[in-house]
Amino acid sequence: MTAIAHFHSSIEMADQLLLMYAELRRHRNLGRRGRLDPANQDLLSLPKSAVVASMSALDAYIHSVLYERIPIALRANPVPDALCDAMAEVLPVKNANTFRNALPILSSTDSLNQLCVKLREKSLGFVTYQAPDKIIAGYALIGQDQIFEDVANLWQGPRSSAADIKKRLAGYTKRRNQIAHEGDRDAHGNPRPMQPYYASDCRSFIDSLALRLNRAVYGI
Repeated sequence: MTAIAHFHSSIEMADQLLLMYAELRRHRNLGRRGRLDPANQDLLSLPKSAVVASMSALDAYIHSVLYERIPIALRANPVPDALCDAMAEVLPVKNANTFRNALPILSSTDSLNQLCVKLREKSLGFVTYQAPDKIIAGYALIGQDQIFEDVANLWQGPRSSAADIKKRLAGYTKRRNQIAHEGDRDAHGNPRPMQPYYASDCRSFIDSLALRLNRAVYGI
């Protein structure tokens, strides 16, 4: 499965959550739109979960791209500087002991592949690619040093500059973190309000972003 096909499969979770929200509104005779009264505020957990699902789909997509493209970048001439820096952290050879630890990789039949595996185990697997700065750093590993500028060139319409796209993504990332790590409550413990359309807008934006990221790297 390609990275973008995996993304489409992952983001279906957000679609299912939004459909469930709409169905429960219908079941409770609340209409398709409108503010929820306190007795029905529990329904907002569904669009909030859809925001988390959308952002997780983006994270999974970027991981898939990096895992596929880093071995290619490592065989390029020249190898991207950011990838060289990352590999130097994965395989530091500063003395006899670190050389001894590195020897199994250096002597393997496919040492470059083993380096990629090590990078994934020690670093990439623990990075979340949702915030703009993390995405910029990730794509630099595969030689895409201006990824948001590349995306902006493929994005027509208003508020589609690289700065606009990064600002909007940063907002969704912040809200995702508030939902996932803070129970979406403010400093006083009160639930943060959310209009349900916010979740559908997030899902649409993330879908558009992933499609353009894919075109920037793969040309399709």
